Amino acid sequence: MRTEARERCGHRKVVDSAWRVLAVSACVLAAAASGALGQEAPAACVEPDSPLRLDHVPIAVGDLDALSRRLTDEFGFHVRGGRRDAHGLETAEIGFGDGTRLELRTVRGLVDPDADATEVRRYAELIADGGGGAYLALSGTDGAGLDDLLAVAWDVETDLAAAGSGAGRRAAFPPDHPLHAVFLVDPGRARPEPTAPPEPAAPPEHPNGARGLQAAWVMVEDPERLTRFLLAFGARDCGPSRHPEHLYGRAVGIRGGTVYVVDARLWMADPGSAPVVSLTVRGGPESVSDNIVLGSAGGLWIELRPSDAGNESSTPDGSARLEKNG
Repeated sequence: MRTEARERCGHRKVVDSAWRVLAVSACVLAAAASGALGQEAPAACVEPDSPLRLDHVPIAVGDLDALSRRLTDEFGFHVRGGRRDAHGLETAEIGFGDGTRLELRTVRGLVDPDADATEVRRYAELIADGGGGAYLALSGTDGAGLDDLLAVAWDVETDLAAAGSGAGRRAAFPPDHPLHAVFLVDPGRARPEPTAPPEPAAPPEHPNGARGLQAAWVMVEDPERLTRFLLAFGARDCGPSRHPEHLYGRAVGIRGGTVYVVDARLWMADPGSAPVVSLTVRGGPESVSDNIVLGSAGGLWIELRPSDAGNESSTPDGSARLEKNG
């Protein structure tokens, strides 16, 4: 096992922002947590009738090249080469067969403070703080496009606004909104505009057997509000759940996946820190259960869960392989 950690509270301490915050809070709160939260790994929580699904997670990283190599060489993901937009935001991609994906994003060069590049500045700020999961993107199912999702969303959240055009069109909340970590896109369409010819669209096979994004743990300032927003799309409220690293949240099931809603105030998280702190990637029956903590991406936790693993924890003690810096 590769490690960059010291022991704390019976688990390993991760040195970067997301889990550094949790390390302080978890030791205080775990003893007082309800017995109903005491499961070792979250049970499956999905809602097949919801028109909403996980689409992708953009991840802010400082050294895109080094992390891409490590995810490929050590952890068995196929990472497609980076594409850079006009503002210097470069994106590499881990695409899955079910249409979901992870985006590894970094800023090449300085961000002009006078430029209309709010998103790029946000990534630059996250990278300066250690990086991590920047947003959770959701999309429709069964032909439901962005306009169909907005027709539902505006019944509960009028601040959601559509922007962009073509493949880059999406609906997002204002940067200071409690739900700014979540946005909506057309299925499989919201990708950065490349400055070089794109690679073939077909998703690659991953040596580790990864097949799709299955769950995301998201910290927000108003967890009840995000839960109501998801329930408006026919999501299923599965109640409290516990992450192996003493992180507690509310499981909300959508089509084929789960959003775990975490109260950022409870965990004393900085409002400007990376909100997506943990992901579950569904593997195939041949996949080996694995937990990875990316020290160079804000301590983002990625679990690879074989498709026949049921509700069992990925490792007997909930521990993780830790990606080494340098």
